[in-house]
Amino acid sequence: MIFGNGHFAKSPVQSQKYIWLAEYYDGTFLTEYDLENRKTNSFYDIDKNKLIKFGLIGCGNQIYFDVANGIYNINRDRIMLSYVADGTEYPLTGRAILYNDIIQFKEAAAEANLLTKGKSEGRMHSTIMTHAIGYKKAMDISGVKIHFQTILHLPLDQPAYLQIKISSSQDLNGKLIVRMNGLIASEIEAPLKANMAGIINWTP
Repeated sequence: MIFGNGHFAKSPVQSQKYIWLAEYYDGTFLTEYDLENRKTNSFYDIDKNKLIKFGLIGCGNQIYFDVANGIYNINRDRIMLSYVADGTEYPLTGRAILYNDIIQFKEAAAEANLLTKGKSEGRMHSTIMTHAIGYKKAMDISGVKIHFQTILHLPLDQPAYLQIKISSSQDLNGKLIVRMNGLIASEIEAPLKANMAGIINWTP
């Protein structure tokens, strides 16, 4: 297994600080760049039916979530989310359902010298500014339909943050609860209007 093994915490290519990694229940895995020959693999080749963990490795870090419960693991710190309204707590993570509708993308900035004449080589230089992983999930909790998406952003030279997007089939006047290692780390006022999404950015 790769995740949980501290020997695997660096990107095999110099062009990217992080690479994505998909770990399967049979002990195999798929990485964005092969750890041996650095061959590129496609995100669309990930077998979601075998997936148990998905995340990033690089810069000495392992950042991933468990597909079986949606709980994030950031260098062994476990992040869980729930929503509390009218005395009822709606768990968003930690449920016995598959969180395998995974998301992965990068944000990049490019610099170009449009005045350069001749060969185009070297005229444009791009830099990855943010790596991001996450998932989305629709669920029915106590008769309330919840649409939930969470994406962990790792910006270049800035603190990581978790973007949480949530909508409900009915009005809810509640709070988003963020737990770290089982303890409440944040309680955020987050009233929801029916069928309208609310977005919260939370910094661990």
